[in-house]
Amino acid sequence: MKLDAETSHLQPALAGHSSTTEQGSNTIADMALKAAAAFWFLVALVGMWIFTYYVAAYFGPLILNGGLEGLAETHLPKGYIPGDIIGNLAMALHLAVAVIVMGFGPLQLVPQIRERAPVFHHWNGRIYLVSVVATSIAGIYMVMTRGTINGVGLIGLNTGIVFNAVLIFVFAALTVRYAIARKIDIHRRWAMRLFLTSAGVWFFRVVLMAWFIVTGGVGIDNETFTGPFLNFLAFGQYLVPLVVFELYWRVQVSASAMAKFVMAAGLFVLTGLMGLGIFAATMGMWMPALQG
Repeated sequence: MKLDAETSHLQPALAGHSSTTEQGSNTIADMALKAAAAFWFLVALVGMWIFTYYVAAYFGPLILNGGLEGLAETHLPKGYIPGDIIGNLAMALHLAVAVIVMGFGPLQLVPQIRERAPVFHHWNGRIYLVSVVATSIAGIYMVMTRGTINGVGLIGLNTGIVFNAVLIFVFAALTVRYAIARKIDIHRRWAMRLFLTSAGVWFFRVVLMAWFIVTGGVGIDNETFTGPFLNFLAFGQYLVPLVVFELYWRVQVSASAMAKFVMAAGLFVLTGLMGLGIFAATMGMWMPALQG
């Protein structure tokens, strides 16, 4: 009893010290999570802009100089079909809009642009939203009439592309709905989901090349371009980023410092793999095409 009396005055101080320590850990965890998210965005931005440059520099001159027939000179097996005016226009639209989606879409996520250039943010957002819807419609049309974009008739990939487009339509509608309602936090979350699903075609190439480097192409038949991994990637190209974002958002608003540290570490690892895929796609796919 005497010992309890002598130490009772220390309990508030110890509790205060514990609270301060916990607060400090949460602050560091928040900083780590923000750093991981910023790192992911910077790497993704570089990769998307490289892809944008490739699409503009490779397909642009062919279409501008040769019209729709210029698509016949590309490496796309079904890029141009004589007599299929609507299909050829859909292909040209899909490529042209990809420049807007990949080039200007990431700018919607930059807080400094939202705060310092609200007019640009609003109009860029409107153009981006119309563009992703238009390219999704074109993508569905090409899947229905020509098979997949690269000419490979995979049931899984075809279905994955159509489901991707459906999600884009839904997310675009919800993004607009909450913007009109001025529920900005909810609007931004749906806008992020729209951004991730719209970047599916980019994620597909980046993840595919990273997979080849890490595993040598396990689950892929190089001769027919079929296999279980491609069936997974048909949906994983946008569902996996969506799952990661949901985890990130829930961890971000949680009070657990440990969860934030784990999420930050996971993001750094995923970003490293994404960077590897970007490098491989750049050196193995995009730059060789530009060099002829």
